[in-house]
Amino acid sequence: MAAGEPGDLGGYYFRYLPQKTFQSLSTPETTSRLRQWSMLGRIKAQSFGFDQTFQAYRKDDFVMAFFKDPNVIPNLKLLSESSGQWITLGFASRRLRKI
Repeated sequence: MAAGEPGDLGGYYFRYLPQKTFQSLSTPETTSRLRQWSMLGRIKAQSFGFDQTFQAYRKDDFVMAFFKDPNVIPNLKLLSESSGQWITLGFASRRLRKI
């Protein structure tokens, strides 16, 4: 079985959904509050779909599969604490291995 296929990493298959938008983050009220809290530009919402019904008793498997999934690693954006720039999970994990 190839990486990223269903059954790999606990049986979950994740898909990045870049077209999904979150209108609530761009309302004037939200923008004003984010600016007030110095969070404007420092918060993003991303959407990923998965192929199974979520089962709470398998939450640990779900989380581990999510962060190891080959469709998540190159797409999940994180705010770098040191540079303040948006980086991907793949970039962050490569940096952590060097430390």
